[in-house]
Amino acid sequence: MGVTAPRVVVIGATEGLRIARAGRLAAHYGVPRLPAVDVLIRRQPLPADGYVIDGAPQLLDRVARVGGLLPALAFADLVVHLREAGRTEGEDAGRILRYYEARGALAGFRPDAPDGDLILAIDAARRGRTAADPPRWP
Repeated sequence: MGVTAPRVVVIGATEGLRIARAGRLAAHYGVPRLPAVDVLIRRQPLPADGYVIDGAPQLLDRVARVGGLLPALAFADLVVHLREAGRTEGEDAGRILRYYEARGALAGFRPDAPDGDLILAIDAARRGRTAADPPRWP
């Protein structure tokens, strides 16, 4: 049985860097890149064959305040947090990030980390190995 396409959420960093990174990952895996706002607010359905969603940490704060989770986060193989040095997320976003870290579904990277590092983490998550590998923080 083959490995299915990944379900990945990319958050953090500046909008341009995050969108570019999500686009490259989506192209690598041959899946669509979706803005989180389309999934959350416009209710765009999630593709069954995998996706890469990009969203700002502020969106996590907004979702947490209304008591829900972004559906893509609930089903994601991996949440990739592009964490910039010296920047902290809001309290609500931090709580959500800790939840995914505890599940072993969060990997932190510097925004300038090579795409190959993220691809290795995503592939490991798809094989169910991220729980054994600690998240990587800058």
